[in-house]
Amino acid sequence: MKTTKSIFLRIACIGVFGLLFANCEDGEIGAPGSDGIDGVDGINGIDGVNGIDGQNGIAFDELAQFGSINLTLEGTRPDDIPFTITNEFKFTASDDLEITNAVSENGTDLFFTIERSLSTPDDSFQGSIAFINLSATNVGEQNQAFVFDLDIIDYALIFDDLDFLAFSGFFESTDPSVSDFEITGFNFDNQTNALTFLFDFQVDGENNTTGNDISISGEVDVIVVTSIGNE
Repeated sequence: MKTTKSIFLRIACIGVFGLLFANCEDGEIGAPGSDGIDGVDGINGIDGVNGIDGQNGIAFDELAQFGSINLTLEGTRPDDIPFTITNEFKFTASDDLEITNAVSENGTDLFFTIERSLSTPDDSFQGSIAFINLSATNVGEQNQAFVFDLDIIDYALIFDDLDFLAFSGFFESTDPSVSDFEITGFNFDNQTNALTFLFDFQVDGENNTTGNDISISGEVDVIVVTSIGNE
């Protein structure tokens, strides 16, 4: 009896599970539930420590150590627009110093050669140059006098409207095209070889790149060297 009853119970259980599985397969999938609430943002981390500063880049101090020529040109462009441009020519070539940055003395007479570049003079495309020869006679005496010339080479005058003019010219204080020539504030210290002076002159339009009268002025503040080599 127990065996027959046990078999009957097993068959009944199998039948119930079969009905349950059949109902699950025939049922429909319900709609998705609502999205959950967004979680709270985490706290920002702490900033890291700043790195150590790198080494300074290599400058051109050795090429600018002997001072500069501040050059101002004031005039009218070939298209009849007035202009004033000032730039500092501050780089000295590292060779041929007897030509580019020197003084020679003969009693109270002094002769200076001063060349400065607008940009570093180490490339064929860096050729904007202001070159001055200055002869000063009877320095410090009442009859002190000067003979001066300025050679401006490949100087690009770049204007506010981004037009430019390639300006070059050689100007001598004794030339008839140069007028109102003046040197003021001349001082040379033969202990430090420091030379300072101001210059100013006018050039007529037929003898400068602009085609119009132009005023050229400058401030020289340089240190020159003296050659001890063979003359």
